[in-house]
Amino acid sequence: MRISRTATYALGVLAAAALVAGCSGSGSQSGALTPSSVGSAAVHHASPLHRGLQDTFIAVKPYSVHPDHKKSYVSPAVKNAPRLLFASDSGTDDVYIYTLPALSLKGTLTGFSEPQGECADGSGNIYIANTGTYQVLEYSRTGTLLNTFDDSYGYPVGCSVWGNDLAVTNIFGFSGTGQVLVYSISDPSGSPTVLENPDQYYYYFDGYDTSGNLWVSGKDDSGYYILSDCAAGGTSCSTISLSGGTIYFPGSVVYDSITTSWYAADQLCGDTTAACFYPVSTSGSLGTAINLDTYEGGDACDVVQATIAAPFGLKYAAGGDYEYCGNTASTENRWPWTAGGKPTNYNDGGQISTPIGAAVSVK
Repeated sequence: MRISRTATYALGVLAAAALVAGCSGSGSQSGALTPSSVGSAAVHHASPLHRGLQDTFIAVKPYSVHPDHKKSYVSPAVKNAPRLLFASDSGTDDVYIYTLPALSLKGTLTGFSEPQGECADGSGNIYIANTGTYQVLEYSRTGTLLNTFDDSYGYPVGCSVWGNDLAVTNIFGFSGTGQVLVYSISDPSGSPTVLENPDQYYYYFDGYDTSGNLWVSGKDDSGYYILSDCAAGGTSCSTISLSGGTIYFPGSVVYDSITTSWYAADQLCGDTTAACFYPVSTSGSLGTAINLDTYEGGDACDVVQATIAAPFGLKYAAGGDYEYCGNTASTENRWPWTAGGKPTNYNDGGQISTPIGAAVSVK
């Protein structure tokens, strides 16, 4: 029987409490906390027939769903807005549209079923992993549904775009292990190419570099963090051997095209109340953690997915802070990149409950 997410998380909290004093900023830590004691991935796998949406959730802590039954609304102002942040909310089954950098709410798309990871293409269209319906949905930047990519393999939770390729991550499949599905954007009904790493069981987030190489975060069969490299033009993925620290819970994988550097995010960053990005060399060496803080000045509780954008030469990271660990409401934020730290802009208007995905549409 699969260990429940709540029970596994509780074990992780207890272990992390004993560890905090021994954590360092570089990501190295004592052996008190093991990655397999944190989060949802356990050694035992339940039958897909007995899996619910809580099992497919890609944040650290479980959530309650209170669906928004209102109609979608998008302000006409988004049409000419140069930058928009699309933020998915698994707590309300909505996707919110904010202007950047102000993070002013300009639209709410409703009617989703566990919307999670997101990505954007060069035309400004947004792709949303709608886990509960086994689909990835493509929207225009003005909130019009353009295409639907059906997933007959498993539970989609993340995506990345390179040219005409849409790489979708399934946290796990209907018959067991997850995979990456690469669709043709120009042929939504076509069959995807399947990519797998034999060492990886859970597939969380992925990211392309400018050459079409794909990196994928996730967990192995024992619940330990794993980072995979799917080389451009290849038919499978291989494990990147990490050194210099430990990543505890899979987060975003992003490529900074300006500095030509890879970054892998940790939703826990060595304890249970922080989120950070690690620079990762192509040989797998982890650099010093870039910590993401709240607008109040403390650690961001859980940034499930953050995206890096660099329109007009101005780089920043944008995404939601899932504030389950305190009384502060969840927020959407814009952090300096690569400095991290306290956000320069934020929205705590109370509309977002459980922020998961983030993608930026640039006009």
